[in-house]
Amino acid sequence: MAITAKKFDVHAKTFDREGKKISFETGKLAVQATNATKIQFGENVFLVATVMEANPRPDSDFLPLMIDVRESFSAAGRLGGAAYRRREGRASDQAVLYCRLTDRALRPMFPKGMINDVVITITPLAMDQEFDSWVSMLIASSLSLMSAGIPFDGPVGAAQIGYIDEKFIINPTIAELEKSMFNLIVAGKKGTINMIEADGAEVPAELMKKACEVGQKAIDQSCDFQTAFLKELTITKKEIKYNKPSEDLMSFISNILTKDKLNAMTGNTKVPFNDLYVQYEKEALELSKENIADKEQEEFTEAKIKMAVFNTIKKFIRTRTLETGKRLDDRDQKDIRPLYCEVNVLPRVHGAGLFRRGDTQVLSTVTLGWPKEFLILDDTEHYNVHQRYIHHYNFPPFSTGEAKAMRGTGRREIGHGRLAEKALERMLPSMEEFPYTIRVVSECLGSGGSTSMGSVCWSTLALYDAGVKLIKPVAGIAMGLMTEHDDDSDVIKKHIVLNDLMGTEDFTGDMDFKVAGTKDGITAIQLDTKLKGLTMDIVHETIDRACEGYKEIMDFMLKTIDKPNATLREHAPKIQIIHIKPDKVREVIGKGGDVINGIIDSNPGVKIDFEDDGTCYIGHKDQAVIDKVIAIVLEIASDLEPGQEFDAKIKRIEDYGLFVELPKKKMGLCHISNLGQRYETPLTNSFKLGQVIRVKIKGIDADGKVACMKI
Repeated sequence: MAITAKKFDVHAKTFDREGKKISFETGKLAVQATNATKIQFGENVFLVATVMEANPRPDSDFLPLMIDVRESFSAAGRLGGAAYRRREGRASDQAVLYCRLTDRALRPMFPKGMINDVVITITPLAMDQEFDSWVSMLIASSLSLMSAGIPFDGPVGAAQIGYIDEKFIINPTIAELEKSMFNLIVAGKKGTINMIEADGAEVPAELMKKACEVGQKAIDQSCDFQTAFLKELTITKKEIKYNKPSEDLMSFISNILTKDKLNAMTGNTKVPFNDLYVQYEKEALELSKENIADKEQEEFTEAKIKMAVFNTIKKFIRTRTLETGKRLDDRDQKDIRPLYCEVNVLPRVHGAGLFRRGDTQVLSTVTLGWPKEFLILDDTEHYNVHQRYIHHYNFPPFSTGEAKAMRGTGRREIGHGRLAEKALERMLPSMEEFPYTIRVVSECLGSGGSTSMGSVCWSTLALYDAGVKLIKPVAGIAMGLMTEHDDDSDVIKKHIVLNDLMGTEDFTGDMDFKVAGTKDGITAIQLDTKLKGLTMDIVHETIDRACEGYKEIMDFMLKTIDKPNATLREHAPKIQIIHIKPDKVREVIGKGGDVINGIIDSNPGVKIDFEDDGTCYIGHKDQAVIDKVIAIVLEIASDLEPGQEFDAKIKRIEDYGLFVELPKKKMGLCHISNLGQRYETPLTNSFKLGQVIRVKIKGIDADGKVACMKI
């Protein structure tokens, strides 16, 4: 039987990006997906498969977009996984962060009201671990969506920017990022940015703005690559389904939500606003009951009525803010909500504090741990990487008044926790100065906007309360945006930037632009926008205003506690570092651990650990125990030298002198001529075995024999 060779309709193209080849290919792999695109940059290869559901749920009121980054240890040349399983498990935090970054850049580009499920699955095929993966993932995701013919206002490009020796580095390697002043990731269309993620070592605002400009040019280049590739494809546009209120329905709801009702929503914080919102939604549904029951009136569905209520309230809030400069709670655009700070609010914990800004309330606690209790990162991009500072962020449903049970850590919580880590980790003291693993847990007790920046602010003060000697305090602020723009093109005709974004402004506005830093520079940025992109002038304005705003918040914070506590809290472990010669570590440990185990047994609760370079960590809750153990370790690890004095026990008596026991189980000879006065023999008439005398080392010969003299 003859076998026919399978042929593929493959399209491939390669471009040069900053001296590295970037290649696109489609038509060969995963051909049953709506589209599958392979991208290769360096030796990183990813397959991005996109599938769109043609028959979505008709009552859906949002875009069901799912980004799924699959991890593959084999792509990195590793077995990976737990020893008892040897396969990939739940997504690592790094994979979750990549999913969030991709979602944030792509979601604004879909048509308003689209309800078709879209699932983008990103599978690593080969990983060189020289470059970060996300830029390639995002570019391939954008290209896959457009190649699939799914309505999508792309292409969306991405770039990573570093800064070394006063030079910007586009697409830096992982090794270069370790030396870089900052790590900036940007995404967007040609001419605009819609996603930023950055961390840095006190980056001046002007330098960060310039870096965004460099990033925009790199975004534009990656968009050009995609456009050139797409020209070679034959693309069939997919039909999609919408679920959005008609103009007639909007007019119907506008007659229900009168100006008086809408005005009643102003001057309120989140909770009173939400109460009115729920009330108005119920009224609209009640007045629409007959229309909903009439099956011929397709526009009157519960989902569309709720959307119409939201759109009406949203339009009112935006118009009022743009025309008057007054915000929902009657603040001016630069005003910050009332603040409250308190430290030392809990017993037993190593550090704690309570922070409130408007309706946002965060309780942060600090736990200090042993140096080797670090978090071990083990995923496809990190192997046995030790993370000393860990920030966990929790967002329970009760923080928004929802009657729901907690169901594990979500992607949002992982993302906000990592943002707070990045904001603070470069301000931590060195291990030599503060030898602890540090875990901060931020419990969001109330949500009224920017709980992540509340976590940053209060983590600073909780760390101060715990006695952590931060290089400088860090604060953060979230900035909002209201615009007048064309829905189809997102061309911005008028805008207003808002300091200290509150939850309802995030809900009805266009941007959540978080900036954290010290008085001297930016340490972290995270931008999300519902628009298809922000112009550079808005990005620059927001960065400048944010830096002014978080410094104002910091001034208030530091009135509560302006420096680390001089001593650690009662129940925190005390750790002290000493240094011994590396070749002496074996002596302190002893044969089979007998020496060190003897020290630990005689000093219950003490911890002792060593580094290869002879660094020794000694910890206990009682400083007196630490001091005692340090003395023992130093005595064992110290070399005997001429001039040292000891209380020594007589172990042997001869007519020519006394043999005495010295530290390190060494024996020394006090010759009869070095006993300080003339003694008659036998010396047993003057000395007894076990007697303790004070001796001084007189000399040590080439064979290690020690000569002593009695003092």
